[in-house]
Amino acid sequence: MNAITITNLNKSFVNGREISKVLKDINLDVEQGEFVSIMGPSGCGKSTLLYLLGGLDQPTSGTVCIEGTDLSKLSEKKLCEMRNNKIGFVFQFYNLVPNLSVEDNIALPLMIAGKNRSAYAKRIDEVLDIIGMKDKRKLTPRELSGGQQQRVAIARALVFDPEIIFLDEPIGNLDSKTGTKIMELFRDINRKYGKTIVQVTHSEEAALYGTKLVRVRDGQIESIAEIDANGNTVSCTVGHKPGDGLGRKVG
Repeated sequence: MNAITITNLNKSFVNGREISKVLKDINLDVEQGEFVSIMGPSGCGKSTLLYLLGGLDQPTSGTVCIEGTDLSKLSEKKLCEMRNNKIGFVFQFYNLVPNLSVEDNIALPLMIAGKNRSAYAKRIDEVLDIIGMKDKRKLTPRELSGGQQQRVAIARALVFDPEIIFLDEPIGNLDSKTGTKIMELFRDINRKYGKTIVQVTHSEEAALYGTKLVRVRDGQIESIAEIDANGNTVSCTVGHKPGDGLGRKVG
């Protein structure tokens, strides 16, 4: 079963009498365990696509299915449950609570969901170990570097052990050296723990840490390329037509 199936997805915004078509007949399958990078120029619709995949917005038409479940068929309660249990989000801005410690920031989703924090003590230790910050669990965000703050945001996204992680420009606020370390961490999370990852990025270098590169232009898929373990594109499909999901294979 695919982790994500996108079928004939469209998104439009109405501004007065004008209709702006942001996404046009997007078709894409994301297999379980893939690391998909979505690239494109500003305004091409890639962030809108990510929000639709994560259930943070509703499409004008078409469907997004997470593990076979059509998000549009879920009640708000069931959608919230899916976002809590199956999906994790990491954004460009870390969105940490300044006066909470590292471990309290990580535990915040548990408290919001009304979970017993003590029942997740082992999981909090595990995610602190994944991000390499067990020794900084009592520090507050103001005592951390930007890269460390993003690691805490990653741990927070992992605390429920989600199957899918969505990344929105995750290294956009970081210098190149720190950004490289964060992308290596995401790659490790994908390979070691089998998490499905979908990221939106402007960075070609960051995109090549994935297993698939999807280029979007003017609200449509321009090409889909497979990426090998060395970060090289090894095959590509172009000439996308609405409804076929791929197009003509080259390379």
